[in-house]
Amino acid sequence: MDDLIYCRVSTAEQSESLPVQEKKCRDFAQTQNLNVTLVFTDAGESARTADRPQLQALLTFCRKRKGKIGNVIVADLSRLARNVADQSTLIATLAELGIRLRSVDEQHVDGTASGKFMAGVTGVFNQYFSDSLSERVKYRMHAAVKAGRFVWRAPIGYMNSKTGAGSTIRLDAERAPLVRKGFELMASGNYHADDVLRTITALGLRNARGAMLPRQTWHAALRNPLYAGWVKSGDLIERGVHPPIVTQQLFDAVQQVLTGRSKTARTRQVLNPEFPLRQFIRCPKCNKGLTAGIVKKKFRYYWCYQKDCRSVFVPAEELEQAFVGWLAQYEPTTEYLALLPSIAKEVWAKRKERAKQDSRALTIRLQEQKHLNSQAIKAKLKGELAEEDFADLKQNINEEITRIEAAITALESERSTMEELIAQTQRELIDLPSAWKKAGLSERRELCSMLFPEGLVWGHEWGFLNSQNTSIMQDLCDAWFNVEDNDRFGGPTRI
Repeated sequence: MDDLIYCRVSTAEQSESLPVQEKKCRDFAQTQNLNVTLVFTDAGESARTADRPQLQALLTFCRKRKGKIGNVIVADLSRLARNVADQSTLIATLAELGIRLRSVDEQHVDGTASGKFMAGVTGVFNQYFSDSLSERVKYRMHAAVKAGRFVWRAPIGYMNSKTGAGSTIRLDAERAPLVRKGFELMASGNYHADDVLRTITALGLRNARGAMLPRQTWHAALRNPLYAGWVKSGDLIERGVHPPIVTQQLFDAVQQVLTGRSKTARTRQVLNPEFPLRQFIRCPKCNKGLTAGIVKKKFRYYWCYQKDCRSVFVPAEELEQAFVGWLAQYEPTTEYLALLPSIAKEVWAKRKERAKQDSRALTIRLQEQKHLNSQAIKAKLKGELAEEDFADLKQNINEEITRIEAAITALESERSTMEELIAQTQRELIDLPSAWKKAGLSERRELCSMLFPEGLVWGHEWGFLNSQNTSIMQDLCDAWFNVEDNDRFGGPTRI
């Protein structure tokens, strides 16, 4: 029979005690003539839960080798669990597999009545100790926050330090200026958070291990009031004793941009040549617009991004072909052609206003990029920016400038989509599928807005054939054209 050892410590800092635990167990095994073949070790894992990687790996190993494992050895029961329920369950699970739990410090624990009783008493004591310690830690944490001290691991831009009053944080002279620069770029309203992260990464921002900052970490940092001088724990928030990296005014400006309340904020990019139906097609379950993106670096997909829904995940080509087929069902009538100018007037007016706002925002972004380019050159000349980082930053800036200039040119040279559509419909009946295939991104979205103002719903089971879409088109027919029922449903739908 083979025997196993399980060791555990609560924090990574305690890892140096793991060899001591293992030796203690091996010495015990030797005195009991046990054959230890494998050691499972959890470092930095709390015993308040049984959901620990190596503990679960040990149980899985025991199940696979049922009948071949005789004993599992621990230094003491607190290494196994600090929760009475978990301890009882684990001991019972091992017993069902024919395995005996052996504790070096509590050798009275066995399958006898007195052994089970002592195991229970020990478990209760371990849980009491754990709960009591937790309460004391929570009290100390609460007291620390009330005193304005941040007692956790310092986030990017700060470093942990010790003072006479206890632990706190101080500015990281190398990273704090780059974090502040990130907030300043966000507050301008001309950048997405991901764009800002790429910029400050190119300028040299790295975490303490020298790795690039994860996207989730940067997004969380932008919402963390710690950077404005506050310490927050749960519902409690107090003015901190640490120096802020950004002013309260700058932090508030960034929050307005993130929540979309800023008048200068650059809205999230919805229009994308790769995904002309994004946000226009809606989910049949939650009725939210579908998002879209590249999956596995090469496959285009549309999907519902709502956390509690996600009932749609469809290849872009399939959805777009289905939409073109749906368009083919609608043939403009003489009545529609006569009303088209008035229908298009309001849509086109909104489009021109959006184009004006887009042009203004693009111009500001272009100025920001040129200013950033100038700063990068100065940093390079002063030796503050490495050659490799400078090259990456220059490439990012040049690519962004190229995209912005192309977008500005497109806006300035864009011809009146609606005017062309009206002129065409005055000459002939328009072929909607053909018009869609020939149109650019803006033309496609304008066509969608005019024909289906509320968007369309698509589902895996029935595609576009659902009551929500029928209701939309019925309302349009009733309001715009007042056609007879037999005209609506006889043959192809006539708009």
